[in-house]
Amino acid sequence: MPLFSIIIPVYNVQNYLSACVKSVVEQPGPRDWECILVDDGSTDQSGAMCDALAAELPGLQVIHRENGGLAAARNTGLKAATGDWLLFLDSDDAMAPGLLAQLRGALAAHPDCDWFIGKHLEWQPDGTLTPHDGLHLVPGPFASSDYAARLKALYTAGHWSVWKYCIRRSFLEQARVRFLPDCVWAEDWPFDLELLLHCDRLYFLDTVFTHYRVGRQGSLLTDAKNLPKRFRGLAAAQRRLARLSANGTADAAAYAAMQDAAADVFWPQARTAAVRDAAIRKACLPYIEQLRPLYPHGTEVRTRRDWRLFQWMMQTFGPRFTLWAASLQRK
Repeated sequence: MPLFSIIIPVYNVQNYLSACVKSVVEQPGPRDWECILVDDGSTDQSGAMCDALAAELPGLQVIHRENGGLAAARNTGLKAATGDWLLFLDSDDAMAPGLLAQLRGALAAHPDCDWFIGKHLEWQPDGTLTPHDGLHLVPGPFASSDYAARLKALYTAGHWSVWKYCIRRSFLEQARVRFLPDCVWAEDWPFDLELLLHCDRLYFLDTVFTHYRVGRQGSLLTDAKNLPKRFRGLAAAQRRLARLSANGTADAAAYAAMQDAAADVFWPQARTAAVRDAAIRKACLPYIEQLRPLYPHGTEVRTRRDWRLFQWMMQTFGPRFTLWAASLQRK
């Protein structure tokens, strides 16, 4: 049984896939890992590249599936994983050199921990690597029975990015937490919020896990046409959180913290949806309406006057008028 299972969802990344896989196979140390490439119905040469790479490089296996999105692809990888520990890597990013060697030492030194969190560097278009502003990781263990305190510690250090996590597979299996297939954008954060219900102890490592490529055109993060998909994913996540509250998995205090975290994802996107393109606004509206339970919530929205005004308008006049009015301020 391998020590690590490295799960890499693959979709139309023919220009980046080789560098991603290379960053894994060139990790120093024993070949105590498996790397699972999940081709999510790619329409370029990515699927064929996966097969070619697996034929040449030991430790790689390939799963081809119909396109279902990043969350579904990660779940497919989880189902196939056999390693003691799980790592996630996006196929346009790279594993930091020496990561597995550092993790071997950390896991052996802290056998009572199930969830390790590290850092990342932003991989700029010019090839330079820069720290991410706004995150503050304090190395060492963090234990608390207070869900909100655990959430604050996690998001202060790492925000929602599973490619900075190393998770014990048996713990994840026991928690029975998976990625939400209907969450087609930012699928990390509902996974984080639910898994955190099952883990009172986190361990933060002063270790770079990932070189995260920024500014890739056409991604869900950079293309305004993908805004409706973002809100559809947010609505799916909100429904899941509401079920966790309704069935008692999340108590009132935990659910309140979850709502604030969800709203912190929602409000920047809601403001972004105030675009001049009326067709995009119209496509977003049904999902933004479904997200009304989040309108009173959020921590970041309380820190800026313009955001508070936008929140008040959403609560008072509704999203249709608010997005239209805010769009008039756009150039």
